[in-house]
Amino acid sequence: MSLMTWCLMTTPMREQFLELWGRRWLLRQFVARELYVRYKNSAFGFVWSIVPPIVQVIVYTFFIRSTLGVRAENYSAYLLCGLIPWTFFYAATLDAAHSLLTNKDIIKKVYFPREIVPLTYVSSNFIHFLLGWCIFSIWFYGIKGLPLLWEMLLFPLVTLQLLIFVVGMSLWLSCLSVFYEDVKFIYQTFVNLLLFVFPILFMADNVWYWALSSGRPWLYRIYMLNPVASVINAYRHVMLERLPPKSLNLKGTPLDMDWSSFAVSFVLTILFTLAGYAYFNRRKWEFVERER
Repeated sequence: MSLMTWCLMTTPMREQFLELWGRRWLLRQFVARELYVRYKNSAFGFVWSIVPPIVQVIVYTFFIRSTLGVRAENYSAYLLCGLIPWTFFYAATLDAAHSLLTNKDIIKKVYFPREIVPLTYVSSNFIHFLLGWCIFSIWFYGIKGLPLLWEMLLFPLVTLQLLIFVVGMSLWLSCLSVFYEDVKFIYQTFVNLLLFVFPILFMADNVWYWALSSGRPWLYRIYMLNPVASVINAYRHVMLERLPPKSLNLKGTPLDMDWSSFAVSFVLTILFTLAGYAYFNRRKWEFVERER
C-alpha cells in the first residue's frame, strides 16, 4: 500500500464528507448521465419508472380481494403506500450493490470521491420515487378525492429516514461487493423475499395482533425498529385515513402511530448509515488495488 493511499484512508470522515459536498456538482452530472443512458432509447422515458408499482397494485389488489376477501374502498392506496417506498429501496440498493464493479474503469482512471458512484444510483432512483408520489397524489387526492390530512406535513421527515437508510445500505453493499463478490448475489437472491416480511401487502397492525395472540408483544416492538417497516407504517398513517378494521382483516381496532418507536428506528438508521459511511471511507482507496 502506498503512503498516499494510507494517508487518504486515515483522513477523518468529516473531511471526507466536506470533500464530497464540494464535489456535489459532479454527483449531479453522474445522475444526469445515468438517467440519460437509462432512457435514451425509450419512447416513454420516465413513465417506465412508475409502471411496475402500478402493475403490482393491480395484481395484488385482485389477488387480495379474491382470496382474502378484502373489500376496502381505495385499498390500492394502502398498497401503493407500501410499494412506492419498497420499490425505491429495492431498486436503489440493488443498483448500488453493482455500482462500483460496473464503473471500475472510470474509478481506475479518474480521481473523485468514490461514494459518488453508489450515491448516483440512489439519487436517480430517488427521482423516480418522488415522481411516484406525485402520480399517487394526483390520482388519489385530485381525482379520487381522498381528504388531505395535517399529518402530511410529516411526509418530509418520513422520507428523510427512508433516504438515509437507503444511502447506508447502498454504501455497505457497494463496498462489500468489491471485496466479497458473493454479497451482491446473496442480496439479489433474498431481497425479493423481504416483500413478504415487511408490511407492504399487509398492515403492520396485523403483526401486532399476531404477536399479542402468541403472548410475545415484544416481537412487534423489535419488528418496528426495522427502518423499512417503520417508514412504510409511517407513510400509511401520514398519507391516509384509517380504514375500518373489518376491511383490513384485523382482529382488533387499528393502532395509532407509535412515534416513539419511529424515533428509535430513526436513530438506529442514522447510526447504521454513519457506520456504513465510515467503513466505505476506510476501504474505498483499496478499490483500485482490488480490481487490478
